Amino acid sequence: MAAPIEFEVTYEPSSPVVTVQATGLNDKTLSVKVTDLDLSKVIFHPRTPLSAVLSGLVNDLAGRAPGIVKGKVKGLSPDIGLDKPIGCDIPIGSSTVHVGLASPELAAHGDMLMISGTADVS
Repeated sequence: MAAPIEFEVTYEPSSPVVTVQATGLNDKTLSVKVTDLDLSKVIFHPRTPLSAVLSGLVNDLAGRAPGIVKGKVKGLSPDIGLDKPIGCDIPIGSSTVHVGLASPELAAHGDMLMISGTADVS
């Protein structure tokens, strides 16, 4: 029977932040590009005697992890699926008016994402 090698993994910052830039939008998807990952350290804390013996080596290797992960993540351009097209339904009496967004365009307003377009009422 092999001795267990267990580590608890923590990160600095404790909740790394991924920064993305919106690059496109249609009825089904929002396209983004990953521009940054706030991850400076990955630390392995030993949980068993054997892992304590290996922790120096493991943490030396883990020191390279942030750079490797950033290299793999930065520049990725995933599409994020939208449950439904941007718009809303407004009940008026016994009818419903749908207000959609035709020809959506992306822009920035300060550090916030702004989506504009032509209202399509049906």
